[in-house]
Amino acid sequence: MILTLIGADDFAKDERINGFLEKTLGERKNDPFARKIIFATDSNIPSVAEEIIETCSSVSMFAPEQTVILRKADALKAADTAALVSWLSTKPECSLLFEFEKLAARASKKTDGESTSGLYSALKAAGTIEKYDLPKPWEMEKWISNYVLTHLGKRIDPAAVRYVSEALGSDSALIAAELQKILLFAPETKSITYEQAKTMIVPQRDIQAHEIRDSFGNRDAKAFTRKLRELLDNNTEEVSLVSSLFHFSVRLMHICSMLEQGLAPKEIAEKFGTNEWLFCTKTNEPRMAKNWGKPLLCRVIKRLGELDYEIKTGKCESRMSLELSLAALVVR
Repeated sequence: MILTLIGADDFAKDERINGFLEKTLGERKNDPFARKIIFATDSNIPSVAEEIIETCSSVSMFAPEQTVILRKADALKAADTAALVSWLSTKPECSLLFEFEKLAARASKKTDGESTSGLYSALKAAGTIEKYDLPKPWEMEKWISNYVLTHLGKRIDPAAVRYVSEALGSDSALIAAELQKILLFAPETKSITYEQAKTMIVPQRDIQAHEIRDSFGNRDAKAFTRKLRELLDNNTEEVSLVSSLFHFSVRLMHICSMLEQGLAPKEIAEKFGTNEWLFCTKTNEPRMAKNWGKPLLCRVIKRLGELDYEIKTGKCESRMSLELSLAALVVR
């Protein structure tokens, strides 16, 4: 059985690896003589491919067959890739799992010219390929609630779910570890509260400049000011912040124009090449465009262009000056 896992969702991949070991080894899944975990990044191994082939082909006196797990397979050298492609073409009978973060099905070249597309094809022909992409940001709150209920057997307050999602982003492995930490210190709790989450979990993700768009589009002055300070406190570049608002304002201007031409929101989403549900329901950009209107957006775009120039030429000398200038755009 040859299984390949591809994706950035480390938590889901770890769960699948444990299931693979359970299926292939049963009660011996924790037996070091029955399994071998190899890291492609291990510089002490002269040839990862040879190590895999030799282990899969040999029989230990302690176990009839060894299950091999190759972690960080993205780091495979070109020579190892070529050797594995050749070996896999023989359809070997073994228990082998490859773990990748990325592996393109289409042709791509390694630094010395060796193509990686052959490895994908060989793995697909010899076994099964499974994809494990990270949950989308708008899916994380549901993921957290489901994880706490199904894996931890607890409940979690909606406010705690929201805080954890905002603090940790979409790193499912990190989120799982942090939630387990809460229960380690409070094992008797029946429901994870906002206070527990706030106390035990420190924000660990990079806050992106584009996150201010929602409060800006909704013209929510209080939320906009709060998010603006949060971004600046996390050292978001001032130019990136202004640029994000500038491009979003231009986007809203285009939406206003298309709405005036009689296009339906669904048609606008299609023209932008964006997901209809996200565009029309989740963020509801057509409503945001109507909140502003073209005359006001023209003035906002002009002012953002001036702010960009002032920042780059050093005329915007203080953070307070920038905060007041940006807040004035929404408080109109």
